[in-house]
Amino acid sequence: MGSSRLICSFIAASLINVPLSSGAGSCEPLGSPELASITIQAMGRNVTLVAKRLCWSDALFYCRDYHWDLLSIRGPEDQEMVDELVASAPFPLTRPLWVGLRRSIRGSSWFWMSGDPMDYTQWDTASHHSSPCGGVSSVEPSTWRQGSCEEHLNFICFTGPTEVVKRYFSSSTRGKPTCKN
Repeated sequence: MGSSRLICSFIAASLINVPLSSGAGSCEPLGSPELASITIQAMGRNVTLVAKRLCWSDALFYCRDYHWDLLSIRGPEDQEMVDELVASAPFPLTRPLWVGLRRSIRGSSWFWMSGDPMDYTQWDTASHHSSPCGGVSSVEPSTWRQGSCEEHLNFICFTGPTEVVKRYFSSSTRGKPTCKN
């Protein structure tokens, strides 16, 4: 992870690049913390932790409007990158964070909305998968959990190269946010 870079951006148009060395690096928000984000550049992707709190479907649309998609975690290196990003957040985080995990409606299999293969998992042994939406823990590193799709949580987006074969789409009437506050 020595080539990772931390990018902090805020609504006041401030952009700060801070080189990371073994997880060190931080930034302070200048302006509204709800509009802040923190991005790490690693493994050919920009991974952005967003301070805004949205339900899972609105987080998906936000990421697809402003980035590429909700994050897919392809292996242990991606999981380490997420853990590093969460540890360096300059704003308070919800306990789980939305990523692109989705359970199929007619079964118990999970998939990434980005279309990336589901070759790696880190489910919390206590997670019971009753909801079709999944996220990562912000307090227990390397732990995935299911969550109520309507819950308003921070979330992680990504941009950059991906080995997408098929990207999954969700329909909406998108005039207004899809989830109520």
